[in-house]
Formats: sequence, C-alpha cells, structure tokens
Amino acid sequence: MDRIWSWIERLTGTVALLALACLVGLPFLQVILRDFFSSPIVGLEEATRWGLITLVYCALPLLVVRDGQIRFAELIDRLPGRLRFALERVTLLACAAALGAMAYAGVGSILKNRSTRTPTLDIPFWVFATPFLAGLVLAALGALWVALRRRDPPVGGDAPTL
Repeated sequence: MDRIWSWIERLTGTVALLALACLVGLPFLQVILRDFFSSPIVGLEEATRWGLITLVYCALPLLVVRDGQIRFAELIDRLPGRLRFALERVTLLACAAALGAMAYAGVGSILKNRSTRTPTLDIPFWVFATPFLAGLVLAALGALWVALRRRDPPVGGDAPTL
C-alpha cells in the first residue's frame, strides 16, 4: 500500500506542478499576445481556469496524506498522547467522510450536467470536473488510509509518522 500511495503522490504532485506552470504561463502568454501582437488566444481564460481547478484538487491528496493542513498545534500538542491520538483519528475519519460526501455530490453534478459545455472552447463539463472528482476521492482515501495507518500523531511541526 505504501508503494501505491507513493505512486499516487508522485502522479498528483507532477500533475499539480504542470497545472501550476500552466496557471502561470497561460496568462503570461495571453498578456504578451494581446499587448504586443494584438492577437489574444480566444478561450485561454477557460484553460487557465481549468489549470486552477486541476492544481487545487491534485494538491489536495498531498495535503491530507502529508499532514499539511492548518492545525492549532499550540493546543493540540498540550493534550495527553491518547487524547491527541483519538482526536486525530476522529478528525481524519470525519475528513474522509466529508470528502467522500463531496465526491458523491460531484458525481451527481457530473451526471446532471453531462450535456453542459463551456461557452468559449466547448469543453464538456466532465472534463472540468474530473480533477475535482479525482482529487476528492484520492483525498478521502488518503485521510482514511492515514487514520488507519499512522502510529503516532505529529507533534508541532514534526513530520507525520506513517
């Protein structure tokens, strides 16, 4: 299972990095083409929007599995070990349930809007929603995996023990 998560982390990290490059590069290209050559590319804004969606939702599983969420460490670190352990497990399981519910709602949204397309580039809605859905499913599975796998909860800025 560790190999699978390692592969998933590399894949989502690579896709998120490429999405970040597009998120920076496409608007820059649009500005250059528009201002210097007076010929902007129609629809580049939609492509940039899709890059933002991809970046956020491909980075989400990394955030969950690598324990990159914002925590109130000053309070949590003062709790007794068993209570901190239980609190972390409950939090991760609640997170997995919430992410799973959002993924379920995402499937419903994709099915409901399967004939919808973007106005400029005529991209199907499911193409826009695929990174959203994949990121939520992987983040939910990641939260569940970490809740069941981690031995000790992290203390302060310590890296998680998997």
